[in-house]
Amino acid sequence: MRLSFVKGQRLRVSGYKRGISLVEVVIGTALILLSLVGLTGAYSFYLRAGLRNTDTLKAAFLLEEGVEAAVLLRDSAWSNLSSLSPNTPYHLFWTGSSFVTTTTVQIIDGTFTRTVALYPVYRRDSDKDIVASTSPESKAIDAGIKEVVVSVTGPNGLSKELRTHLANLFE
Repeated sequence: MRLSFVKGQRLRVSGYKRGISLVEVVIGTALILLSLVGLTGAYSFYLRAGLRNTDTLKAAFLLEEGVEAAVLLRDSAWSNLSSLSPNTPYHLFWTGSSFVTTTTVQIIDGTFTRTVALYPVYRRDSDKDIVASTSPESKAIDAGIKEVVVSVTGPNGLSKELRTHLANLFE
């Protein structure tokens, strides 16, 4: 090894090859591994969130389909709804050409269950506005309207509900 110094320049060491030291290799490898672990964790998190969101979207579509099925039942004949027992959960079954109600549990996509229940609608005697069944005011059941409650349950405790009113339009 030879040291040489020229005025105005840096000290030069001859005989050593320039390269990467072991410490630099370890630090570089650690940074790359840390980045990969972070990316893998983020990917896993977003994948789980996406799958949860997929189940929520499926439940929302099943709720909408349940309400549409109730509308189709009403449109084909009001007796399809009025003949059902109130406060009883029914399942919807697609026959290939129409929906029918059944008390047999129907599993959708292997994980979801959907029920449709009908409840009486009360109207206040004084002004005929719709009121809750628990209202202390004088009221009567309106036979031409049903409250329809569609419920969907799915994986991981997923539970959604949609309420609407359907009227006998063809009376």
